[in-house]
Amino acid sequence: MRRRGDATAPGAAGLVPVASVLDPMLAGLKLEERFAAAHATELWADVVTPETARRARAVGVRGGELLVEVRGSVWMGHLAVLRQGILEELNARLPEGAKLRAIRLTPMRGKEDARFESTR
Repeated sequence: MRRRGDATAPGAAGLVPVASVLDPMLAGLKLEERFAAAHATELWADVVTPETARRARAVGVRGGELLVEVRGSVWMGHLAVLRQGILEELNARLPEGAKLRAIRLTPMRGKEDARFESTR
């Protein structure tokens, strides 16, 4: 009769080291790339002018797109024109695996707009 913990015990052959399961799973999540891309939200204020930073804020990255909330339609139009240049500057500062493919501009909502202005 085999004892518990014996490598030849039934079911022992089906056990695998945790690392052999976690490593491929973590690699598939591409966490390093996601964290690096999210760094773009922190770079936003360094890349745009101070006036632009007062009117628009980067709020996250989804699917390779930097999400930017913009206060007012005039600034929305202004940033639409500048978007490609800002994207190129951000990508120049990001690591190779974290490049953005686009910047998505969205209107800033009322309450968030007031809260954003009070923090500036």
